[in-house]
Parts: sequence; structure tokens; C-alpha cells
Amino acid sequence: MLILAIGILVGGVGHAVFADGGTDRSLKVFSMVYALIQKDYVDPLSPKPVLTGAIKGMVASLDPHSEYMTPQEYHELEIDTKGKFGGVGIKITTNGKNILVQSPIPGSPADRAGIKAGDEIISVDGKSTSALGLENAVHMMRGRAGTSVDLTIRRKGAFQKKDFVLVREVIRIHTVHERMLTSRIGYIHVQEFSEDTAKEMKEAIAGLLSKGMKGLVIDLRNNPGGLLNDAVDASSIFLPENKVVVSMKGRRQFHEFHSRNPRPYLHFPIVVLVNTETASAAEILSGALQDYKRATIMGTQTFGKGSVQTILPLFDGSALRLTTARYFTPSGRSIQDYGISPDVIVKQIIPRGVKSIKVPREVNLKHHFLNPDGAESKVSIPLDHIQFHLPIGRIPLKEDNQVQAALKMLDKDLRSGGQSVGFARPKSSLSAG
Repeated sequence: MLILAIGILVGGVGHAVFADGGTDRSLKVFSMVYALIQKDYVDPLSPKPVLTGAIKGMVASLDPHSEYMTPQEYHELEIDTKGKFGGVGIKITTNGKNILVQSPIPGSPADRAGIKAGDEIISVDGKSTSALGLENAVHMMRGRAGTSVDLTIRRKGAFQKKDFVLVREVIRIHTVHERMLTSRIGYIHVQEFSEDTAKEMKEAIAGLLSKGMKGLVIDLRNNPGGLLNDAVDASSIFLPENKVVVSMKGRRQFHEFHSRNPRPYLHFPIVVLVNTETASAAEILSGALQDYKRATIMGTQTFGKGSVQTILPLFDGSALRLTTARYFTPSGRSIQDYGISPDVIVKQIIPRGVKSIKVPREVNLKHHFLNPDGAESKVSIPLDHIQFHLPIGRIPLKEDNQVQAALKMLDKDLRSGGQSVGFARPKSSLSAG
């Protein structure tokens, strides 16, 4: 799930008020059904899982990103946003019922043990992952540092099944990784937007500049988003102070977030790499830099998540993640369902022998809502702008055609003397009314 904001509900919740008898009637039906289940179901049931399932079903019917979280699930979310937890250091994804390793975190217990991207996790501590599901598998792999967990792995072409005993450690997720591609062009890969991402980006850029960087590639591919405030802070690194980065509009709110860095980096050209799994907060950064013409966006059409979720903690330790607003880029455009259209379309070439996985976009998700501009049925994104299959794991940068295309563009720009940066004033189509 992609989170754009964490908020706390301030003020109490009063008694329920119904606009008509329809709601009251439906609640009576719900109460009767629950009573019949408790009385006549073939086996005795604990009320908590039944009611939890009912609440989850109600919230899931709203949109793909609203969710009721149990105390355990809410705790996992808090861990993710802080970027530190006890575990074995594996990022996982699903392919149907199969749970696959997306990538091991460099230097983690899983990485040192030899677990690789594309490996299928068959079981955790002897329990089948097909029965556990993604969330329970993640919960079982996490735990107190110093304790162990048994994983059974299948790797096509190497071994049918193999057991790994991994000792958990405190895993610190550094969301930004940097390097110099050439003597003049730097590269930063931003995995997601957690509490320290913008800070890590500033430190990475300062380090690259000390090595002679004159142009920068920002890699936002496969970045699922994260915290709204961190996306604003990341955008502020590259924009003049007090520029609109993103607008948020809901039923009872309208708010503009402005760049807030008095000493931004404005003097070097930037190429931002995006793909189908560039979503949410990553689309906010891409959209802001595109609208102000601060960067060239390169790659394929992004995910298209133009909504904001607020986390509302509840009294029993659970929480409601609720879609409360839509967001708009500085020019006033909503990217809901559409995504960000790159300035330069470059599809990723998947090398022979590298596994790939089919990935959906927002428009493919159940209960997704339409773009608020009302013209969705008239907007057609060319199919050759969308990449439906992406590689599992990362391709070495020297073999990555999208990175090499960005490198060539920046190198050409620098050779022609294009080191100055200008800013466009976005044409606003969003009013506060």
C-alpha cells in the first residue's frame, strides 16, 4: 500500500447521525446477520475476527488504498515509515499466491546468506507462505534482533528447495544510494520516501558535488511513494523557495505545500527516471520538477496514484487509513489514473535470462476512482508509453538502457554548455473554491 500522509484525528467522534432511515435499517440488518452467525454458525466463533473482517470489507469497498489496520498491521506500518526494524533484510513481492524476493537489502543476513532476487519463499518456520499470505509472512520474518527464522527457498535452475537459517538483525533501510556514473554525472537511487529520505538526498548530493558532479540522474523507478512531507522536502532541494510543490484538495480542505529550502541546488541539469511502479510521493516529486521544467522526465508512464491517505489511530491500537483528498501538481493537474507522462519515452530492455513480472497501474485496481477533471474517457495514453512487465531485481547500471539514455542526454547537455537552469511558471488550472 502507498501512503502519502500520516495524520492524527484531533477531536472526538460524536454519536451517529443518519440522514434517513436507510442507513439505520442497514445497520439493523448488519446486527441481525452478526447475531445469526454467532448463534447458528456450525462452529463457535470468536467475535473479534468476525467484526474485524466486516470492518475491513467495508473500508476495502471504498478504494484500493483505504484500509482498516489491526494493531499488528498498524505497528508494521509505523516500523516501515521509520526505516528501522528487526528482521532478515528481504524486500518481497507477490506473483499470484507465490511470494518472491524482490531484492535482499545489501549487507543484510539474507544478502550474506546468498538469497537472490527472484527466489521464491516456500515457507517461513515450516509454515507454507501460500497459506500465510504476504502480510503474515512479513510479520513472521520480522522479530527481535538475535533470534532466528527458518526460510525454505526455491530457485529455478539452481535448486528445487533449500533451507536457510537466518539470524535477525536491526535492519536500517537507507532509502537513498548514490554513485558517480562518470567524472561529471552523478546518480542517486531513491527507493521510497520515509522519514529521513530528503535528508539522505541532501547528503548524497553534497557528496557527489564534492566529487565534481555537474549533472544528476535521479532514479525513481519502482519507488512506491511514502510520506507526503518528505516528498515536499525532496522537491525543495531542487526548487526556489516558496514555490508550490503540490496542492491537496478534499471535501473539507484545500492546502498548498510550498518548497521550503533557502539554499536549493539550482545550477545543474537533472534527468528523472520513472516507470510503471513510480507512484504516489514519487509522482509528486516527478510532477513538480516537470511542471517547473527543472528536470527532464524519462522512462515510461507512471502508476497514476493521485490520492492522499491520512492515518487515523483508533483507541484500541488499530488505525484507519482513509483516502481524504486528491493531490494536484503545481500546474493544477491531477495524475489520478493517468500518471506522469515522461518528456522522453524510453522503455527498459529486459536482458535475456532476467525474470520479469507483470505490474498493474492504478487504473487496473478494483474500486479505483476516476480522474477529477471529468475527461478520463477522452484521454488516451499510447500503449507504447506504458511498460507492462518489469524486471525482478535491479539490472547492473552499465547494462541498464534507461540509465545509459539518461547519461547520454546529460553528457550531451553538458558538452553543449547547458549547465544553467531556468524555471517555468506553471499555468494554474486549480482554484481554491
